[in-house]
Amino acid sequence: MFQYVYPQFEKKRLLRVEMLDQLRDYPKNLFDLSFQGFGDGIVNGCSFNWDNSVLTVSPGIIYHSEKLYMLTEPFIMDCKAEDRMRYLKVQFLTEAMEMGRIIGNTRIVLEEKKADGVTEMELCRFRLQNGARLRSTYESFSDYSTEYDTINLIYQPYAAAGGSTLNPRLVCQFARELIKGGVSDPLDAGFSMAALSNDGVVSVSCMEEYLSARHGEDFNGNGNGAIYRGLLEILKDNGKGEFKRRTGSHGNRGMLLI
Repeated sequence: MFQYVYPQFEKKRLLRVEMLDQLRDYPKNLFDLSFQGFGDGIVNGCSFNWDNSVLTVSPGIIYHSEKLYMLTEPFIMDCKAEDRMRYLKVQFLTEAMEMGRIIGNTRIVLEEKKADGVTEMELCRFRLQNGARLRSTYESFSDYSTEYDTINLIYQPYAAAGGSTLNPRLVCQFARELIKGGVSDPLDAGFSMAALSNDGVVSVSCMEEYLSARHGEDFNGNGNGAIYRGLLEILKDNGKGEFKRRTGSHGNRGMLLI
């Protein structure tokens, strides 16, 4: 049966171990049940700012292997221009037992090697040229893939039901640009409005099905990079006044000029 148990502390009543256990277990159970079926990734926060060779990661929450990790204070690290692709990653360390506590620690590192996806999670990637500034603001959806001097969020996993998905900032930007350019395909309209109504949080399965229908090819399991490129192609086609839809059960591509 459904129930909740929350202890009541009253004067002259004995404090029992069970009451403390209930205080401990209630928030943990709440989080565990709320994130059932979620993929690993960013939950909230973790934005970036670069100034005078210093990179700052804002407080945030990440989800990894059914555990929530919290960054409660800004993380500051040296970040000088090196004109090569580097990856900002979270490395998950082995759990430690310490004075009756289980502690899950991490380490934030900036390296030239991609995150392995098992013990590491990518926060962002960038290539900062000498004398340039690293920016985290974007003028358009295509600007998110600018190679130089721009924080790339495309490959950052975002925690969502059903698996890791694309950062909601990108999805909202895509939806706004698609609508602004004029929507002729009901599939585009439905996807865009659903994305905006949910602040850009769209499950990976929904985006893969949408892209498969629009492009006439299978996008399942290809990752954030393929999803981003598929969305970008839709925007480019929309700007040309055309859209593509899958026809038949074999995924043949069709085009309608409007």
